[in-house]
This record gives sequence, C-alpha cells and structure tokens, in this order.
Amino acid sequence: AAQAVAAFAAAADLVELKAARIAHSGDRSPLALANREIGALPPAGRAEAGKRMGAARARVSAALAARTAELEAERDAQMLLAERV
Repeated sequence: AAQAVAAFAAAADLVELKAARIAHSGDRSPLALANREIGALPPAGRAEAGKRMGAARARVSAALAARTAELEAERDAQMLLAERV
C-alpha cells in the first residue's frame, strides 16, 4: 500500500495518475493478487488477513481519491487561466 500511495503522490498529471492506479490497484496489481490469496489461508488466518487487506485497500483508495481531486483542481485552474488569456 505504501508504494501505491507514493506512486499516486508522485503523479504529475491525471494521465500519470491513471497509470499508477492501474499498476497499483488494478486487477493485476500486487494488492489485488494478495487479496485473491486470502481464500487459500487457513480459516483462522483469513479474518486477520482480510482486515489488513481491507485497511490497505482503504488507504490506497483514499490516497487515490485525494490525488485525483488535487490534479483535477490544478487542471481546472489551468483551464480557467487559459480561457482568460
């Protein structure tokens, strides 16, 4: 999750953010693959692994949403400035 959050923060624009999102939270991302493996764990370990995975996914989703909002605001501000000129 920390790598995903760092990749989102490093994205300079919405195109880079989309690439980071696909790499770090897409269907083939390490996070998604780890989530699929929870079912193979012994029943006693599933609950704890599920809680940890849920927390990690929540951090990634929050970081993605925050960075998306920042980059969209920057894009909108640039568009307004360009329209004034």
